[in-house]
Amino acid sequence: MKRKRRRNKKLIEEREAPISIDYNKKEESTIEKLKSIGYWIIGITVILSIFSGFKYPWKWIDALYETENERLEIIENSWNAAYTPLIRWCAENTANTANTKSLAVIGKEKFAYKDYVISIVGDERKCLEDKEFRIYLFNNPIIKVRENKSLNKWFNEIPKHVKKFNFEIEDSSKYKMEEFTIKTNLFYYWNSAVSLEDEDFDVRDVRNQIMCGYKKNTGLEIDKCWYRNRIFDEGEATKDDREYLFSLNFLSKEDFILLSKGCYLGCKAKITFMKDLGKHNIRGVEIEKPILRTWALYSDKSSSRVKDYVSMIIKAQYLIQELEKKHPKPDWYSNIIIQ
Repeated sequence: MKRKRRRNKKLIEEREAPISIDYNKKEESTIEKLKSIGYWIIGITVILSIFSGFKYPWKWIDALYETENERLEIIENSWNAAYTPLIRWCAENTANTANTKSLAVIGKEKFAYKDYVISIVGDERKCLEDKEFRIYLFNNPIIKVRENKSLNKWFNEIPKHVKKFNFEIEDSSKYKMEEFTIKTNLFYYWNSAVSLEDEDFDVRDVRNQIMCGYKKNTGLEIDKCWYRNRIFDEGEATKDDREYLFSLNFLSKEDFILLSKGCYLGCKAKITFMKDLGKHNIRGVEIEKPILRTWALYSDKSSSRVKDYVSMIIKAQYLIQELEKKHPKPDWYSNIIIQ
């Protein structure tokens, strides 16, 4: 019996020996692989550090951890993002008042920030804190109101003999009178109505003084007439039957400038003319009124302008309500109540 046990023990020991050797080999192989991977990671890290000015991969590692200051900054930026659309709207709609900071402080793609909000004064501050004042600004957009004031002023500067004239012609049967929207070719399309007041207003040295007449809803009134200085001459007529070109070379330069300023956005006028050899010869003009800037009022709930404004307010209200559930409102926003 003793011999049998010894034999079994010996057999067991002989079988275990190869397993132990294989395990040690596998363990050594695994360690070598881990070392290779470690060396590879270290090499990549060194290369990235050198070529990125030692920003990476440390910047990625740092991004995995959020410090308390970073957490507070994220919360503050969330508040800024919620209020920025209204702050930008107020800046844009009070930009020409004396007590207003420039919109450039914010920038079109940036959020408002603490120091900017604290420094806001005058109408811009009132706009943020007073819903009724915002509605007043909405109904009286400051830039357009100022432009209309300038347009009315310059329309009244047009001499009477330019606003209404009629050449006496013995045979007037070939002439007809029609209503037009008129403009001149004096100004570049990038001029603005507000700049009409500037002493150094950019006036073109046109070769031909042209008045363009348009029928309703042609789509040509916006920027075509300024181009006619280049293609119109005494022997050429427009190829578009929706646009009528009339030569005003008989006017003095001063009269033509005053007419151009007074009808900067266009004027409503009745023109007596005839068509001869493809050209439109003018006989008389009666200029009735200037075309002014127009806009939808707050009471017009169907207009896209009102819808955009209301959408901005509702979105801001929602974002602020969600933030208030988790975080106290910053002091610099405490007086701004969006309604």
